[in-house]
Amino acid sequence: MKVLLIKTVDTLGTPGEVVNVAPGYARNYLLPHKLAVLATKGSTKMAVSLKAAAAAKAKEQNKAAEALAEKLRQLTLTFTVTADENGQLYGGIGEREIAAALLEKKFEIDKKQIVMASHIKMLGEHKTQIKIHGDIVETITVKVEAEA
Repeated sequence: MKVLLIKTVDTLGTPGEVVNVAPGYARNYLLPHKLAVLATKGSTKMAVSLKAAAAAKAKEQNKAAEALAEKLRQLTLTFTVTADENGQLYGGIGEREIAAALLEKKFEIDKKQIVMASHIKMLGEHKTQIKIHGDIVETITVKVEAEA
């Protein structure tokens, strides 16, 4: 089934693109969430204006994302936690804890934007990536210290 994307869908494409998807995916997800419309002759004419609007919006969002990336580049998050004598943490530091710490520092970052291979379970400095927008990814330093 051919649909015209109205909003960006990570796995499919950007606004204005006509893509071929499974009928169930279109009926049950894309159309009810207003992410796409059926690709007809009339809607394909609308694709040109959608592409132009999406390009302008993407340029604006990239500018804002670059500014945010510059601020995050200089950031170091510090966590003070309980650990055993080997430096192993009781528990771990994951996306949720990092997102909460960023929110305290006035950064609106969702936990889904934080990319971690696994949760932090040892003391020391760790690098964590944050997917800001599109292909803009920034690395921050997470410092984990033991409670005194």
